[in-house]
Amino acid sequence: MRSDLLVNITGDAQLDPHTLVASQYLAEQLDLTATKVIVLQVGQFSLSLNLKINTQQPAASFMMHPDTINIMGLQSPMRYGVIRSSQRIRMGPLIGIAANLKPDTKKPFGGQSFFFSQLITQAQEMGAICFAFRGNDINFKQAQIRGYTYHNHGWKTALYPIPDVIYARCQGYAFNQHNMRAKLSRMGVHFLNPPALGKWKTYNTVAQNPALLTYLPDTRLLSQFKELDVMLKKYRHVYMKPVTGSQGKKIIRVSKNINSKAYEYQYQHDQHPVKSKAYSLGELERSLKIIMGRDRYIVQQQINLLRSGERIMDLRVMVQKDRNGDWLLTGKVFRIGKTGSITSNISGGGSASKVKDQLNRKFNDSKEVQRIMDEVDFLALETARTIEKRLGPIGELGIDIGVDQNARIWLIEANLMPARKIFSLIGDTEARLLSVQRPILYALYLAGF
Repeated sequence: MRSDLLVNITGDAQLDPHTLVASQYLAEQLDLTATKVIVLQVGQFSLSLNLKINTQQPAASFMMHPDTINIMGLQSPMRYGVIRSSQRIRMGPLIGIAANLKPDTKKPFGGQSFFFSQLITQAQEMGAICFAFRGNDINFKQAQIRGYTYHNHGWKTALYPIPDVIYARCQGYAFNQHNMRAKLSRMGVHFLNPPALGKWKTYNTVAQNPALLTYLPDTRLLSQFKELDVMLKKYRHVYMKPVTGSQGKKIIRVSKNINSKAYEYQYQHDQHPVKSKAYSLGELERSLKIIMGRDRYIVQQQINLLRSGERIMDLRVMVQKDRNGDWLLTGKVFRIGKTGSITSNISGGGSASKVKDQLNRKFNDSKEVQRIMDEVDFLALETARTIEKRLGPIGELGIDIGVDQNARIWLIEANLMPARKIFSLIGDTEARLLSVQRPILYALYLAGF
């Protein structure tokens, strides 16, 4: 039952800790009757309270003992969303951001700290309670989490109940490797995103949709290096990518001309290109295994992407769910790789540019430019819907899409933890704000608010 009703919380130390006082207006809005015991719930924690109604109390407000406010993970004075279901009042919702903690009091979550502070602020404006935490800070026996919230330009720690929704932003998906996710799900917690999304799973999932097949580059799981040789004979230039990699790390470009015995390969190290050669498949395998480590890899045909000078370009399209649980396009940006780089990743030294500006430079035809932009939007949204059908609810995706020299559109990959910085780089403040608001809006939807 969705509600846009927000309620003010105030504390009164003279009240009995087991009493909840509602204003007359709020009692009417929620159909509350005095003297009845009501269950107050925040996240997965609930408390039975004696309900009283105060006709002199300000409009949409609850009054509680300060200790009760603290136990529920609430703050006074603050406004919270509220919904009524039978003899239960739910407040919030309570949203937890699972992340990796850093030893920095000013930036406890490293480079994500600013983004998290924005999420918390936006959640507060919508009546939700939001905090960030690490998996090790969950106390299952007490059903509590020690989390971090952002208030008055600084980070503060507090205890919170187990939340309604968790937004996992852990690097390497460490949060999902200790069976915590399954345990929390059994407690009633919703997750904004599934635990992982590998490149090979993405490819096979999307390939099941006939409408998307023409957008997929030839891709194979590299189980033995003979398959790499087959792909090189077919395409001459291929990309090797770790199945669960991100930010362009450990990607390798391999080339072999028909009349040459040499395999040429390139990868990035500390944002600098490294080039070398191997003169047999065995030598190539031994050399690349040092870079690959124990990671599983796919091998993919190289796409003749558009370029800005000598720098390769692709599109990052962010699609997100809204408060109705519907997919919407938040924004799209051209990523332009660093000179000499085999990837376009911003983290690898790349830059960003507005999509229409770049397309207008490459194609002197307004109808063709509009066709490309429309097709990119279709591909991004249809990819999100297709992946979700197999993996379950997803709140957001960063879809990487390539446009080649002949204006053909290609799906490169999909990412569960897209960065927002790219919108700031082109001055798109509207898309940046939407990208922060929509995870909170979707969390409201998941929690039933």
